[in-house]
Amino acid sequence: MAGPYVWHPPNYWFSAKYGPARGSSAEEGDNEIVPPFDSLKKFIPADKLWPINQYWYFHAGAIPDNSTLGDATRLLEKRYGPSNSAEEFSRKAQLAYYEDSRAKYEAYATHWSNRKMTMNWMMNNHWPSFFGHLFDYYFKQGGGYFGTKKALQPVGVVWDYYATGDRATAHVYAVNQQLEALNDVRVSVRFYNLDGTQKYSAEAKNVTVPLSSSVDALKVGRIAGLSPVYFVRCEITDSSGKVLAENVYWEPQTQDEIGPPSNDSQFATKLTQWGDMSALNSMPAAKVAVSGKCAQNNGEMHAAISLANNSDHIAFFLRAELTKNNDGDEVLPIRYDDNYITVFPHETRVINAAVDRALMQGGSPALQVSGYNISPIKAETFSCTH
Repeated sequence: MAGPYVWHPPNYWFSAKYGPARGSSAEEGDNEIVPPFDSLKKFIPADKLWPINQYWYFHAGAIPDNSTLGDATRLLEKRYGPSNSAEEFSRKAQLAYYEDSRAKYEAYATHWSNRKMTMNWMMNNHWPSFFGHLFDYYFKQGGGYFGTKKALQPVGVVWDYYATGDRATAHVYAVNQQLEALNDVRVSVRFYNLDGTQKYSAEAKNVTVPLSSSVDALKVGRIAGLSPVYFVRCEITDSSGKVLAENVYWEPQTQDEIGPPSNDSQFATKLTQWGDMSALNSMPAAKVAVSGKCAQNNGEMHAAISLANNSDHIAFFLRAELTKNNDGDEVLPIRYDDNYITVFPHETRVINAAVDRALMQGGSPALQVSGYNISPIKAETFSCTH
């Protein structure tokens, strides 16, 4: 039980420097979790939502710093910049939890020989809380949930954050957590600036990944001419060009540094240098069109949500939600195959959702999408068959 029990930067999990990021762990996670804003509004009074105050503390843990969300506040301010509202604070929190949770489990997926098992602290809460969870009291899934889900997919492609050695070379891993080999696939990596321009690309062909293993498919040196924060896009495609797995990372030019192992803490985030992600707050706006269709099957409603980026800019960290009506809350609990996705210029992504039809409670299903650099939007068309 070496933890850690607090947010750590993604490169921590791929570095060979820190003991808790290796071997097996009976428990590790994050004691301080800020749920999505829709959940916040359900248990914090409207006039107490901001700034953070005793009403928040009442739902936090008893451990020092946890009790006042000290680590979470420090992390989000240092890494993503100060927040001016609870909604902004929560939006940044989902980014941070997605990063940390994804990296933790991707390290297991790529380093089979020295990472064996872990148990996540925690899955959910028995009351509305800021204490560790992947989905909250209301069953709403936050960034940590979808980051974990991304890392645990059967076929994956993983970026290692320039975390090893002298930090001059990064590795892109092809991951196969299936019980049969993955043959003749292509692994690609592309770098993009914040304005959406592509700066670098590389590809490995005819890659074979044995069952239950990973392969170091590509090595990438430092790339010149990148914006203060840049995107790394990784994909695995089969011989016909079908995308088997994709992953998008956002990386700062200023690296996160914890320092020597003696500076690592189980219960506090102590960085000697913080990665500066604040440039994400001034990304060019993207224009996204939302549409969908749904059908019923065995008492469930299945929806295909289409997100089309009709701009020259990257649409970052899009959260799609199926709601009970056009102005209603997200129907919960619900399953998505992916969420908090990034859609590149003039591309379209589809998110699939499934929910118990009875939970719609007679409402007319609708779709809404939010994102880091788009205004909230509702589906232009959403047709359902019965």
